[in-house]
Amino acid sequence: MATGGALAFAGDVIAQSLLSKEEEKSIPPKDWDVIRTNAFVVFGALYTGGAQHFIFNYLNNSFDEPLARLGMAQFFFIPFCYYPTFLFMTPALRAGWEFGFGSEEAKTRQNQLFSEVASKIPPTLLRNWCFWLPVQFVQFNYIPAELNVTFTAAFGVIWNAILSWSTAAGTAEKEA
Repeated sequence: MATGGALAFAGDVIAQSLLSKEEEKSIPPKDWDVIRTNAFVVFGALYTGGAQHFIFNYLNNSFDEPLARLGMAQFFFIPFCYYPTFLFMTPALRAGWEFGFGSEEAKTRQNQLFSEVASKIPPTLLRNWCFWLPVQFVQFNYIPAELNVTFTAAFGVIWNAILSWSTAAGTAEKEA
């Protein structure tokens, strides 16, 4: 779980550094949104670092064919587990940390963030397939089962930057 959280941290900080409006680029950027990074860290720790271990064990134990494991991972678990978890968890955490969990301001902010993130899920899912289908093709065909989580974690920092960038890109433009 710590690895999943650390990778989410790195990916979000990289994405925010690349998207920063500051003239002098730095890591982390001067306009770093720490609350956003914290939400990504919690999601990364729980889903990437926790749930993925059980998902990969299930896939490897239930399906002999690598393409069946790939299909289940990308066309079942990602759209029906990963993105719904992301969609509900990150807005709730960000809003709660910004305004206090359970407050009216937090509920309003959560709804706003939920709408923003939900509108970006379809294009992000397409990016997901472009990135992860080849990565997981290699994973399920050539990487030993006991190294599946480690293998995907290595690519996870790149994906977390893509996910962070793709869910934040429109928000930064609206604020300008």
